[in-house]
Amino acid sequence: MTVPGIDLTMLIEQQRPGWSLAQPFYVDPRIYEHERRGMLARQWMLMGHASELPEPGSYIVREALDESFLVVRGRDQQIRAFFNVCTHRGSRIYESDGRTPAIVCPYHAWSFTLDGKLRRNNDLPPDADPETLGLRPVRTHVMEGLILCTLSDEAMDLGPVEEALRPVLQQHGFATARIAARRSYPTRANWKLVKENFHECYHCRPCHPAYCEVNEHWKTEAHSTPEAAAEWTAKNDAWHARLQRDGGFDPVVVGAVSTIFQPSDISMFRNFGARRTLIGGGRKTNSRDGAGVAPLMGGFRDYDGGHTSMSIGTLVYARGTCDHIAVFQFLPRSVELTDVIISWLVDGRAADAQVDVARMIWMWDETTIEDTAIIERNAAGVRSSAYRPGPYTRLEGRTRHMASDYLRELAGGHEAAKPRRAMQPSAV
Repeated sequence: MTVPGIDLTMLIEQQRPGWSLAQPFYVDPRIYEHERRGMLARQWMLMGHASELPEPGSYIVREALDESFLVVRGRDQQIRAFFNVCTHRGSRIYESDGRTPAIVCPYHAWSFTLDGKLRRNNDLPPDADPETLGLRPVRTHVMEGLILCTLSDEAMDLGPVEEALRPVLQQHGFATARIAARRSYPTRANWKLVKENFHECYHCRPCHPAYCEVNEHWKTEAHSTPEAAAEWTAKNDAWHARLQRDGGFDPVVVGAVSTIFQPSDISMFRNFGARRTLIGGGRKTNSRDGAGVAPLMGGFRDYDGGHTSMSIGTLVYARGTCDHIAVFQFLPRSVELTDVIISWLVDGRAADAQVDVARMIWMWDETTIEDTAIIERNAAGVRSSAYRPGPYTRLEGRTRHMASDYLRELAGGHEAAKPRRAMQPSAV
């Protein structure tokens, strides 16, 4: 397999298992272009939340993979996405979010209905069929309020994923939430460096004091004593047992990799699931003092001291406590630019005065600012002529798996993802 000017097969074969990737995988624009049209196009990307489209004609504009997306709520209340490109002569239609009774291109005033059809245009030549000149649609799935888009017909059907995740998403109140805060962290680094960093907590102890102050799970994932790790594991296990005994929210693990894919398809790039764990330190939520920051969400009637980690593919992640949810978008923009966007969701009925935004965003905001600096420093070193791949440690297992899965995906080892059966939650 070749990419113009690159023997990709040779590069993949030369890659040492268990070591970080060779320099071209992180910096070569030709490889990024191959990813963009292939493996990345098959991923589901988060465009936003349904609360951002409160009424017919509301629209949002999002950028990813060198494309612009226009997401619109129609008169039938359905949410649809289109390429933000006029079918007349290709002009970009909108630059920012807004509301409109009809989609109108600013160049020659061609107009389209909210479901993308070209409205009557008397300027069309006789041989032009208006039925073929509607906006080009983008495959879209709205999952309990999360608006997801993909550029590929080969991307897996999210129906079984939604079926399995629905109890978790409804417990956290995703569908009835609103966005209380949003921050963007543009990162001058290849998307794989961003995700590799996100998949390990080996760096948490030296780099993330706020995160380690709040979350005790790092004791099993970073440099820690065996005694501290064992103590944390026992505490987390006892918490799970107490919740199940007392009839609290079932802290489930939902694993798509074991239920809807053939074993040969299991990959970090088909990572759909949720896992609930104890925060630790007697905290109710992810604030510095552990006290609540907003009204309880979804089905929670009291704080249980836990948080839920959720993955929807490799480019969408969420961490939900009882009173808010931090939703992460990882949006590749170019070979060495990745948008990391965090939206903090709260109950849709919560008044602004009931939400302490500063305390709510504190942990993830500080942590992501630190991550941006760390990743950009990593990217600068990877660009150097002195860079050579290094070995992943035992504390970087998920990152090691991501690298090997990436090489398989790049080599075309994916299958069109077809569900076998719905995922079933299993107890931790």
